[in-house]
Amino acid sequence: MIDTHAHIDLPVFDPDRAEVLQRARQQGVEAVLMPAISSEGFAKARRIVEEYPDVYRAVGIHPHAAGDANTAELAAVEAEIMQPRVVAIGEIGLDYYYANLACPAVQQKVFREQVRIAKRCGLPIIVHNRDAHADVLRILEEEQDGTLRGVLHCFSGDADYLCRALELGFYVSFTGNITYRKSALGELVPLVPEERLLLETDSPYMTPHPHRGKRNEPAFVRFVAEKLAELRGQAFSALCQSTTRAARQLFRIGIGALLLMFPLFASTGSDTTRHLYAKSFGFGIHGATNTIVELRRFTTGEGQTFSYEGLPAFGAHLFYEFHDAFSAELAYTYSRNTKVLKTPQQPWGQDRPDIYQVLELCLHWSPNPYGRVNFYGTLGGAALLNRINERQENRVALVTGVGLRFNLPTGVGMFMPWMEWRLDFALGRQQRDVYLSSTDRRSADVGFYLSLPRVGLLWFPQW
Repeated sequence: MIDTHAHIDLPVFDPDRAEVLQRARQQGVEAVLMPAISSEGFAKARRIVEEYPDVYRAVGIHPHAAGDANTAELAAVEAEIMQPRVVAIGEIGLDYYYANLACPAVQQKVFREQVRIAKRCGLPIIVHNRDAHADVLRILEEEQDGTLRGVLHCFSGDADYLCRALELGFYVSFTGNITYRKSALGELVPLVPEERLLLETDSPYMTPHPHRGKRNEPAFVRFVAEKLAELRGQAFSALCQSTTRAARQLFRIGIGALLLMFPLFASTGSDTTRHLYAKSFGFGIHGATNTIVELRRFTTGEGQTFSYEGLPAFGAHLFYEFHDAFSAELAYTYSRNTKVLKTPQQPWGQDRPDIYQVLELCLHWSPNPYGRVNFYGTLGGAALLNRINERQENRVALVTGVGLRFNLPTGVGMFMPWMEWRLDFALGRQQRDVYLSSTDRRSADVGFYLSLPRVGLLWFPQW
């Protein structure tokens, strides 16, 4: 699930923001979008997204603050989009219920200016509307030129308003008010196409049943999702998948956004504020079985694929988790190939066997970093420092792999047993002699890769 609207930068969350986000993760919330109210809160919001990698930002001026907005503040909104993990312009719109805070004409001017900022910057908008249905739709219709995207947050209109918003290409989100016994919004929920429906809490406001009367928080988005699933006659898991997919599509929240918007080695705060299994620097050992697969092309034109299987290998590695889902690894692996039949006198053990040394620098990505057991993929490069036929042969290689690891917190740090199947593909080919038997030695153009199923243990001390 993704909570697409939660004001977790407000002072009410200052005492326990880390615990609030941890509770959200435990309920299956993988990302939280934090909208702005005015430019005064931009600096604090920047600090929050630096500390919590699963929090994203929207920047904008709320209609309540429109009366104080000037050219400089609007320029600050547009400048702020260059900051990390800004994915929308918002919360912007019209609020005639509190027209005493800013007159409708001023609200409309500030709203329209920010819509145009969003179009210039290619970002979606998050629209606030209270008792201003006609003017909100009019401005959106006038500004829609095929590039305007966004969501009507905390939807409160009627069926006609919903239909016109959908025709404009907008998404719709409901919050905790959908769970209230006297809510009249339930009949509208099935009218929203699956690909346009989003989840939100509007924390700390609009707390859903059964926690009404308490402070709202992102973990409670689950109650909104359960109610929407009930009203749509849809399985809860299916609704969570479709709303998450819709949120990723609208706000472009995903791996690509993380890589582009998040500084690779930026600090994400202390381990205790990130998540239960957060790690930093660690080191460990591993063992493997090395299968060398050679792709031979003889000078006679014949080809052959040959493998030396099950060679013992061992090594050590350093590990650094720089983001909840991403980590880097530097690994060294040593292996001896005693299966090359070089002389009849020592058929299965050479005085100077072929040596394979692998130095790898890899990036790991885990799709479920907050679980005790993590699955992950590996991509990187390697230097192969080999001695083959008593001659030095150095190569570079492409590294890929898949694996899983187990997080075991202890009083002396985190231990992480892991297992992985890794492939190191040597780039290019090398001319060398190969032994087909003790009496048959031929020249061949050789490419190869190493298949290295491995297990290991990492330790992350409490530095």
